[in-house]
Order: sequence, then structure tokens, then C-alpha cells
Amino acid sequence: MNAPLHRHFYAHACAMVLFMVLTITTSAQIINGRVVNSFTKEPVSFASVYWKVANQGCITDSMGSFQLKASPLAIDTIVVNYVGFEKMLFPYTASKAATPITLFLSETKMSEGATVKTKFNKGLRWWRAIVANKPKNNPYQFDNYAYELYNKMEFDLTNFNKKSLEDKKALKPFGFILKNIDSISDAKPFLPVYITEAISEFQYSNNPSKIRETIKAVQTSGIKNETVMQFIGGVTQKINSYGNYMTLFGKEFISPLSDFADKYYNFKGADTQTINQHKYFHLFFTPKLEGSNTFSGDCWIHAKTWAIQKINLTASATADINFVNRLSVVQEFTKTSDSSWMFFKDKVVVDMSPFGKGKFSFIGRRTSTYKNVQIDQASTLAALAKSSKLTTVIISDSAKLQSKNYWKGMRHEGLTANELKVYQMIDTLKQMPAFQSMKNKVEFILDGHKKYGKIEIGPWYKWVSSNQHEGLRLRFDLGTTEKFSKQLRLYGYAAYGFKDGLWKGKGGFKYKLPNKSGISFGASYTDDLDNGRIRFIDDENITVDNMFNRLLRRKGLVQKFLGMQELRASVNKDFGNNMSAKLQFKHSQFETFNPLPHSRMFSNRDRNVLNSEIGLKFRFAPGEKLIEGARRDFKLRTHLPVMELELAAGIPDLMNSEYQYQKLAAYLSQKFRIKRWGQVDYMVYGGKYFGSGIPFMLLEVHPGNEIYYYNKNSFNLMNRFEYISDHYVGFNMEHNFEKKLFNLLPFMRKTKMRQFWNLKTVWGDVGPQNRGINRADFSAYYLKRLRENFYTEIGTGIDNICHFFRIDLVWRFAPNHHPGFYNDQTQNFAVFGSFKLQL
Repeated sequence: MNAPLHRHFYAHACAMVLFMVLTITTSAQIINGRVVNSFTKEPVSFASVYWKVANQGCITDSMGSFQLKASPLAIDTIVVNYVGFEKMLFPYTASKAATPITLFLSETKMSEGATVKTKFNKGLRWWRAIVANKPKNNPYQFDNYAYELYNKMEFDLTNFNKKSLEDKKALKPFGFILKNIDSISDAKPFLPVYITEAISEFQYSNNPSKIRETIKAVQTSGIKNETVMQFIGGVTQKINSYGNYMTLFGKEFISPLSDFADKYYNFKGADTQTINQHKYFHLFFTPKLEGSNTFSGDCWIHAKTWAIQKINLTASATADINFVNRLSVVQEFTKTSDSSWMFFKDKVVVDMSPFGKGKFSFIGRRTSTYKNVQIDQASTLAALAKSSKLTTVIISDSAKLQSKNYWKGMRHEGLTANELKVYQMIDTLKQMPAFQSMKNKVEFILDGHKKYGKIEIGPWYKWVSSNQHEGLRLRFDLGTTEKFSKQLRLYGYAAYGFKDGLWKGKGGFKYKLPNKSGISFGASYTDDLDNGRIRFIDDENITVDNMFNRLLRRKGLVQKFLGMQELRASVNKDFGNNMSAKLQFKHSQFETFNPLPHSRMFSNRDRNVLNSEIGLKFRFAPGEKLIEGARRDFKLRTHLPVMELELAAGIPDLMNSEYQYQKLAAYLSQKFRIKRWGQVDYMVYGGKYFGSGIPFMLLEVHPGNEIYYYNKNSFNLMNRFEYISDHYVGFNMEHNFEKKLFNLLPFMRKTKMRQFWNLKTVWGDVGPQNRGINRADFSAYYLKRLRENFYTEIGTGIDNICHFFRIDLVWRFAPNHHPGFYNDQTQNFAVFGSFKLQL
């Protein structure tokens, strides 16, 4: 063989060997990845993953992971396909081979109202088997259980234009965040604002229903606002997909596993899979009708026991929740050692937008995982017996002091790279003056107060107002913040009326004893006007002088005012079992102004009314949660009734007081839901005064309303100071049907408006012993008594108009009174407006 021929053969051989090596290397290469839901970040099990051109592929496992043999082509496209999700295309090149990939699937909008033939519907048969086996598979069946609970909650801002933000001068100081948005985003840009983690020991008993939670570790980073936390509290609610109803954000959703779900859902049986040598059925479900609070989604059913291993729920697009663009719930169960099924993981993800779909919004995620489960153990009952409360939450002294190593070892699942960066980013944000300045401006507009270190001013909407007695009124408020003291708050205001030429004001303090004793006390002195019920409410924020009040007044009504100088002191004790008590002393001096009866008519000493009163008030609110705020506390009520009992006595001759009487009052209120028929809110109340010669301002002055803004706690067609009583019984009730009636009309099913009706009534009178002093024969304004008749208002209307507004139509039914009453400015029907932020 000559040399040229030899070299030619050698070159071809080398090329062939190199080609074979490259081919073997490429064909042997494996691409690792995961397929997850782009919204919930949960893995998508058993999805098809394949090459578009090479036409070879694999199936994801139960954790959404896959190993795909590399395409023999240098450039190809990975296709991911799964029922209920949009098909996903991912261009892929060999240069990406070394990096594991995460592929995000977006849910498709499952059709609602579609019909499914049920004669041979295996999905319907599977659902019936699930329902038949619920009593043995539902974890709530056990008498008691305990476990270690890990909770993680996050809130992120999303749906913003990064380029637009970069161009805004006011956001230049936050450039480091904008640069990192893409690096921490695994699906679309978001900005973290809040994250919290907690590890606790949890015990529960079924009968009686008791809960005890001991928080061992907790860490929080972010911006926490008391008002916002009231609404996002819906994310923390416990879920149980086995129940007939699931309560989310205060609304009942009909579970696809409910006993009557076949009336609300279509079911479709899909494929069967074997996982860890156990066979599972795959069931899909969609709502039958628009407008109902239902879900679409799927679940995996353990074939042998008909128990749910995992269920994915997405709320219907027309569900009756405000501001929610999307709501998803994922719940997983696991088999215990005795073959019982127990909670394994819960996840709730909500996309909320106050400005409408597709606009700036935030996403809340709550993840709960369970370990070390113990079922029906005597030790659980022993732990629950340590407290008489139905719900006990204990935070250990070291909960906020745990180290990073502790968290690294105790977390049930590690933090993602995104979540690890959240802590660093939020801590950096909170230390930036520019961020604090912007935060304060937003809070000033929404909350009305502006903080300057240890003090704050506001609310701004009370700085300028006007009324018929004072004319133009200017007011300035000043108070301390938590930087001054977390236990002590000082507050007060000064006001001046240009028509009467008088200064008014108030000053006070509140102090909470440290060490969680539950004891607080306070005192205040007020020298100001009162035009109805303000003196009965111990809240520094409740007054009638705001710039909007005059604009909404009903025409032709003469305002009635009391001049009030009052010293008030109180001691409060929270007993820790939802029972509280308050001991209070008040010394008051009242001066009346025309057209009210002259105050000297009520005094034997020809002067203003002077009274000293001591009172004791008990309150029992089972299950109620308290969110402590700097100025006031927010009470998160449950469906259980709240009871209050008030005892008081007038003490004659104490600080020149002239009146001796005793007062007894009781209140019972409750807010509860009627399954599929909305929410009912009612209050029953009553009271009696024992004594004689008591002036009207010390009796029960039934609350009236003289503006066109609807007042839930007043009779809206009753004038202020119109009716008084020394014994009375009342009942208020409102039933909000939500969308139940509107859903009967097909063209209204997509609307968010809700319909309601309400009733307010009171029966009472002034006894003979108090009639004489309150006749007011020489006054132009006659006080009325109910004469043992009912005053009633009935109303109906529509709320949740454009998410915020409410219209009330109210009718008045009042007892007849003697003719000749001064300027009887009452009306028997009116339309009122109001607004409320609600879910």
C-alpha cells in the first residue's frame, strides 16, 4: 500500500472512530429535570416528556422528576404534555446538557358546564367508592392525634413591569432589587415582601374539640401590617378535602369529595399508575355550573383502600371571593404504620389583586408539613388536659432565638435558593431610608397617621371639619409610637371651633404590663362635643369630626350636641381563656345645647349635669384571636357567640355627683355561615336602669344616624337623640345571601355582587320614675319614648359593587307619637351608601 493511500485510509478510520465516540457519548447522555406547576410550584406527576423531532421520551415520576435520554440531534425541542395543563415547548441545545432543568406548566382553564355521560362513567364510580370509604380514611375520624408541624408562609409582589420600574426616578435606590428579580424568579418576576417559618408540637382531640400548639421555633422577615394580616389570615386556615365543605377566606367551597358532589361536579376517570408497588387511580373533576364556589382539579386514589393520596384543587374562576385571581389548594396524605391515612402536606396558593386581573398583585403561599404522627395516644390527651381553653397556643421563650444550624436541621424541607435570598433582600430593604420613607407615605394615606420616630400625627382626615355648632373646626392629634414604648402609649388632640370660639381636646394614656400578664390600664380626660354615642365607646379613634361628615348629612336636620367634660380610668384583665374583665370609673359633666333640653333642668343645684359612675364589664369570646396594634387591637372572631355583661352604678355625692342608679346590660352576638346560603350576623341586647330622676344623657339613647352613609351599629332612619329608654330589648340581624340568588340568573353568575337583607328592632320605654325629669316641657326639642312599642327598620340591598361599594334600601316602622312635636324631621324610606374592603 503506497503512502498516500495509507494516509487517506488512516484519516477515514480516525474520523469514523471519533464519530462513533461522539455518537456513543451523545446517546448515553441523560438530561435530568423536574416538571412543576407554575402557580403552586408543586411537582406534576406522570407527565409526558419527549423530543419533538427525535420522537423519544419518558414519564415524570411521582415527584415530577424525569431522566430523558439526549436527542441525537444537536438542536431539538423538549415537549411536556399533561391533562389539565397547556403543552409546553422548551428549545434545547447540547450546551445546556450539564445543568438540571426545571420546566413550568401552566394550567388550562377547564371548561365549566360541560356534560358527561354517566351511564358507564368510571370516574363517577371511583368518586362513589371514595365517599363510601371516607369514614375510615378521613384523618379527622381519630379521637386524638399529635404531630410535629412545620409551617412556612410567603407573600410576594408580582405582575409588575420591570422595565417601567427601572425608569422611575423614585425607585432608583432599589436598583439592586430590580437587578436581582430575574435571578430569584423561577417562573415570572416577583418581589418578596414577607416570609415566616414556624416549627411546633401540635395536639388535637375530636370530642371535645381541643387544640394545643407549642411553638418551638419561629422566624419572620418582612413588612407586617395589622390590617393586611386580617385578610391574608385566610391563607392560614386548616383545610380538609374530605369534608363536605372547605372554608377558605370565610367562604364555603363544595368539596369534590363531599357526599353530594355529583350534583356540582363532572367526574372523569383517567389512567392508572403504579407507585412504589401500589396501584393508584387518576380522577379528574370540573364544575357543572358557573358561579358556584367549586373547584376543578384532579386526585390520585389508592386502589386498595380508596383513600386520597394527593388532591389538586383550583377554585372556579367565578367563585365568590373578592380580589382573588387564582386560588389553588394541594393536599397530600400518607399511610401510617397501622395502615391509617394521615396528613402529610398541605399547600395553599392565592394570587390576589386589588386592581383587577392582570394588574399589580401579590401571591401568598402557605405550606404545612407533618412529621412524627401519633394517633389515639394517652399522652396527647394528657397534654390537652393542661388547659381548659379550647384552643391554646404557647410560644416558648427560645422560639425566636434558634440558630441557623437549628433551622437547617429541623426544617422538614429545605429552603429553595429563592427563599434563602428572600431573607437577605428583605433585611436589606428594611434598613434603607428610601424604603422607609416610601412605606411611611403609603401608610399615611391609607392609615391616616404619619410617624416621626417616637411620635406620630394624624389622622389627617380629622384636621379640618365643620358642623352647625362650631362652624369651621380645626384639630391636631399627637401620639407616641412603639419606638417610644411597646407597653405605654400617650395620645391626645386639640381642636378649635371658629363659630363658638372654644378650645376642645383630649389626653390619655394606655399601659400594658409586661410578661404577658394580660393586665392593662389607662386613663383619659376629654373636653369636647358629643352628638350621640361617642361617650359610650372607649376608643381613641371613634369621633364624628371628619371632613366627610358634613358632605353626607341628611338635609334639613338640626344637629344636636352635648358638651362633655369627662375623666375616665380603667383596668383591664385578659384571663387567657377568651374571658376578659374591665373595671372602669367615669366622672362626667354634661352641658346641653339648643334644641336639646337645657341641662340645668336636670340638676337640683341649677348647674350642668354632674355624674360619677363605676362599672364592671365581662366579655367571653370563645375562639377569638387578637392581633395587637399600636393604637387598637383587631379581633378576629370565629363562628361562636360572643357574650358581654355590663354592671354599673351611679355614686351620689362623689365629686359632687347628684345621681344614684344601677344599670344592667347584656349583649349576645354571633356571626356564622349557613351552608350554601351565605352568612348571618346577629346581636341580641337588652338593659335596665334601676333608680329615679335619671337625666336622658345617662339613660339609653338609642343610636341614630343623620348622614347618608350607612351605619351598621345604628338605626339609620332614626335621628340622634330621638328616642330614649330606661328599659329596653333589641335585636339586629343581617343575612347576606352572597351570590345564591344572583346565581339563579345565568347572566349574573359571573358578577361578584352580593344580595342581603337585614332587620333592626328595639322595644323599650321610660318608666314613670324617669319620665318627669325628661319631659322637657320648656324645650323646643321633644325627647321621645317608645311607650313599650317596637321601633323597626327593615332593609335590603346589594353589596360588593365593584368590590367596594354597598347600597342599602331602608324602611322605617316607628310607633305613633303625640302630634305637635317640634319639627318632626323623620322619613320612612331612604337609600344609603357605604363602602367596605372585604373578601
